[in-house]
Amino acid sequence: MSLKDIAPAHRPALRRSAFALLASIAVMTVAACGAPPTGTLHTRAGYTLTSDEVPVSVCPEGDASRFVDDEGLLIGAHFALRVECVASFDALPEGFEFDYLFGEDPSLYSPQPGYEFTLIQFSSEPGVEAPFNAEAGELAATLKVGEQTWDFDGEVPAPGEVFFTVAKKDAPVTLEVVDVERAQTMDLRARTRDGLIQALYTGNSVAESEVVEGKVSGSATRGSYEYSFDDWRYQTQFFMSREAFRPGAGWVAEPDRALITVEFGWLQSANGLEWPIDVNDAFKIADADGTLTPLSSEHVDEDLTDAVWRTYTFTYDVPAESLDYTISFHPKGPVKWPAEDIDMPITGDKNHELAVSFA
Repeated sequence: MSLKDIAPAHRPALRRSAFALLASIAVMTVAACGAPPTGTLHTRAGYTLTSDEVPVSVCPEGDASRFVDDEGLLIGAHFALRVECVASFDALPEGFEFDYLFGEDPSLYSPQPGYEFTLIQFSSEPGVEAPFNAEAGELAATLKVGEQTWDFDGEVPAPGEVFFTVAKKDAPVTLEVVDVERAQTMDLRARTRDGLIQALYTGNSVAESEVVEGKVSGSATRGSYEYSFDDWRYQTQFFMSREAFRPGAGWVAEPDRALITVEFGWLQSANGLEWPIDVNDAFKIADADGTLTPLSSEHVDEDLTDAVWRTYTFTYDVPAESLDYTISFHPKGPVKWPAEDIDMPITGDKNHELAVSFA
């Protein structure tokens, strides 16, 4: 006869000895009447076990089961996880921290022929954080080992979590995470990833330039009158952000692209004078492929005491791998004196070139 679907041998040593004694008596009794029956104890196919938040790697350091660098990393707008290791075996190997799964002195019956144990652990320290918290319906995940499936609604596997099962030998091991209708998948045996939101895997989300400073003077003559000003000092700085997802708007760039926003301020008027720069001429930004063309541009004015501060905002669609930029800023004249209805050409103006990087 054949005994199948036997539960794992998680018995203390004393109970295992008692079981062996009873089995011996049973064999001796049957032997008196003829040949004893034979059978094989197996951990049944589909047997599963999970353990939350294991604080260490179950797989040994340096073992081939460990993932290296970022090959186990998945990042979305609302999640970040890293696969620590994936291992398959016919019997529990030495060096693994199985105590966290089975307690001390773990022992399992072998899988039936054609099947194997498979273990997946997620890193207790992914090394990255999700940019945003998920709302209802925004996040789902599925982990599969052959026909065995774990589904996650509104979350992903927890840091340090371990999944253990008995599946067919070399069964596919896959992970899919769907974040606001964008699916990223990982083949955990081949260690390949598809559908990555590439901007989330490279570069920083913010960058800023050095401070730009300068001063100009201006003058004009009309009839017997001369109009002038000395040392209009200006100062500004360029603040940049890089994103693929925006709360309330969703994904704002394709999976291989990113949205770049540049913001800077300008003293539009002060002390009765106005310096309304032609911003499309004064401001340029370029990457390795050349000068960028904005998707949009806008400005907002803030009234100060006898002055107006104008904030400009530009947005650009760029390749996800584009991290380094050059800004050219050249504020030109004239400066206006509205009360006198006069334009004054300026001197001392110059072009500022700045390097800004998200790397």
